[in-house]
Amino acid sequence: MEMTKELLSEFYSNDFISSLPQDSRLHKILTTDLPQTENLRIEIDKCLELAHRYKLIDADLESRLRSSDGQIWQSAMNELRVALQFEIIFGKDCLTWRPIGDKQKVGEFELNAKGNRPIFIEIKSVFPRELDQMGRRLITKLHKYVEKSPYPYILDITVIELGDSDNFSSRRFLTFLKQNLSALNEQETIKQPIELPIYFDEITNTKLSITVLPIQPEPNSTASHLGVSSLGVRLVNNADYIKHSLSKAYSQIPKNETNCLVILCSETEFPIDERAMLNALLGTLAYRIYREKGRQNMPFRKPDGYFQPDRNTYISAVGLFDSKIIESEIISSFEVYHNPHARNPLQSSAFLGKGIRQLVRKNDKEMEWID
Repeated sequence: MEMTKELLSEFYSNDFISSLPQDSRLHKILTTDLPQTENLRIEIDKCLELAHRYKLIDADLESRLRSSDGQIWQSAMNELRVALQFEIIFGKDCLTWRPIGDKQKVGEFELNAKGNRPIFIEIKSVFPRELDQMGRRLITKLHKYVEKSPYPYILDITVIELGDSDNFSSRRFLTFLKQNLSALNEQETIKQPIELPIYFDEITNTKLSITVLPIQPEPNSTASHLGVSSLGVRLVNNADYIKHSLSKAYSQIPKNETNCLVILCSETEFPIDERAMLNALLGTLAYRIYREKGRQNMPFRKPDGYFQPDRNTYISAVGLFDSKIIESEIISSFEVYHNPHARNPLQSSAFLGKGIRQLVRKNDKEMEWID
């Protein structure tokens, strides 16, 4: 552990360590003498060496590694872990990090694979509880936005698909409400529920079902009100978390001719596997059952996947990264799922011969795995 002690003495002073909150993740790792924390210190050692070499140590990274919030700490470590794995695969100096303080900074870094175009990398850690938090924030926003609509109706809104609620556009949503509610304005009373068109926000991948309720608002009311709102009653699984994280990533990637690879690091209770990735990206697997004799039941994927021909096309591919420490060794796995509808397709040659599985487009209807 000499390297770790040397790096920590340079990166953190004794005053810094003594000032850490007692529930800080880093504080526990540094002060708890257990086999699993020894392994974590080995991993932190390698990640900090990389951060020093690329001059990434700044106030932002320090504060994230000091944080007592497990999600913030884990996200920072995952960025360094993925970068470390790329160096193992492609060699040192294969990464170009965004300039510190650049106002145009988005994502983490670019990967320079020899003979291929630079690949923009955006890393997202998948946390299960975050989906619930984002849902509550979106409903709070909807209450505020609906009241700004100048039509005296009470609305019932159900969130069909939850996207990146932090970037949900109030302007587009209010324009939609005003256009649809103004058509009802001539009616004196509403005697039965009226379904408005499904609202879909392409930027955040948020889809809402909106119903005008046959309930009269307060007398002299000149604004709409949200009578009922919910996330919908459904089972939330890993595919939902994947699509939610990708929606957040999509708002941060460049919308130009750049190859963009979004890498997911699973922090869910049940690890994300190939089945969840295929359901989230290509669509939920289902079976078409025929009653006629001689016709074979055929599997197909529903059109509910994140990869669609008319949206999310700036993502060239999605990677799934997993890292474990086994007997003081960092064991990592990495898979790449290419987007068959990408504007800027990612060349599979960038990862061929590197021990990385890739799901690539075989033809107009099929995908296939290659190594």
